[in-house]
Amino acid sequence: MAEETLSTRLVEIESKLERSRRRFEEGTRLVEEAHTALADVQQALLGSPASLTAEDSEEASSRLLESLKAAGGDMPATLCGGRLAVDQVQRLIRIDGHPIGITEMEYRVLELLAFARNNVVTRSMLLKHLYRRADDQPQPKIIDVFISKLRKKLRMASSGAEFIETIPQRGWILRDVEGAAGASATA
Repeated sequence: MAEETLSTRLVEIESKLERSRRRFEEGTRLVEEAHTALADVQQALLGSPASLTAEDSEEASSRLLESLKAAGGDMPATLCGGRLAVDQVQRLIRIDGHPIGITEMEYRVLELLAFARNNVVTRSMLLKHLYRRADDQPQPKIIDVFISKLRKKLRMASSGAEFIETIPQRGWILRDVEGAAGASATA
């Protein structure tokens, strides 16, 4: 009798496991559909490719980074406009003309974002810009730390303005933020 009970219990457990597996597969399919829908929305909004393989993304990142570096000779000493200025000569960041204190790595992140202003900068591009040697590659999440610290410092120095925008699953964009003084001067 105990064997029958165990056998029946085992069949019930196997049935539950099978139902759970089917639910998991359905959930996975729904997540994939959501990612596809998100990629379609990104393509419509940003004009970006719907999907890129890792190799395509790496190649596109490398090409954009190289073109930005190649254009570097013609870049002005101060990047950006509006409230934020990245002074390449003095290696300073200014908001509304006032310098703010950031680390060297934060400066280099902001410098690349400024070069590519209003264009997406990927994690791969930032890692290549910050860590030029192949054996000196940290965990990719370190970029999130730099971006987070930069946002906090820029927000504090600008009374809450957001300069760095996250583009989900793509990267970051440095946006121009016009100052109140600049807006009233043109009015």
